[in-house]
Amino acid sequence: MTKRKWNLEAKGQGGNDISEQISAEFEVIVQATRLEQIAPGRISVLFLLSLFGAYKAGRIDPFQVAREIETLEKGETTGMKSPIQNRHPPLKGLWHKHYMQLGMASLAINMQQGLERFGIPYFAQKVREAQEAGEERYITIDDIAPIVNDAVQGNLQRLREAESLTGEWIVFAKHERLNYYLTLATHDKTTHEHERQMIENICYREFPFLEEMLRNEE
Repeated sequence: MTKRKWNLEAKGQGGNDISEQISAEFEVIVQATRLEQIAPGRISVLFLLSLFGAYKAGRIDPFQVAREIETLEKGETTGMKSPIQNRHPPLKGLWHKHYMQLGMASLAINMQQGLERFGIPYFAQKVREAQEAGEERYITIDDIAPIVNDAVQGNLQRLREAESLTGEWIVFAKHERLNYYLTLATHDKTTHEHERQMIENICYREFPFLEEMLRNEE
């Protein structure tokens, strides 16, 4: 596979040209994540730019994203939800694979799902023990840490074991039994029209099969 050369144009906050610096940083991320070795010829420029932009904004760990793609390529799992094919325009026909974003928002969503699905087993067990003993018991200071740990780490592990961890999206297409990685997206449906337009403007040139595939989904 021919190594792609990157020459990005960028301006600093003061309007100074930082193209060389940004291009060098971009090259470091591309090489360090090994994405072009994991899925050779199947990682779009748009995907790499989305990855780099989200990394610079502090929203993602690019190595986590690369790990999700590598496990998908190998048919393995990291505990995230299984890939899903989109059923509604404008991303209808494409697939998405979840990855975990950095920050509290992603953690909070998974904590909520864990509480709804599993509750807090440690606390439930304490209640059962009191009921079986016919006693009125109270939560003590010593109970707080294990309750919190079970609600957070315990439920995250349960979601992982159930392959139900959620996150934002790696958008990809399936063609001739191979995955073609197009961009990163979010659950926010108001952004999906923009993502579709970017895919048409950029990815159609790299992966010509996309145009007919997506036209057939309209």
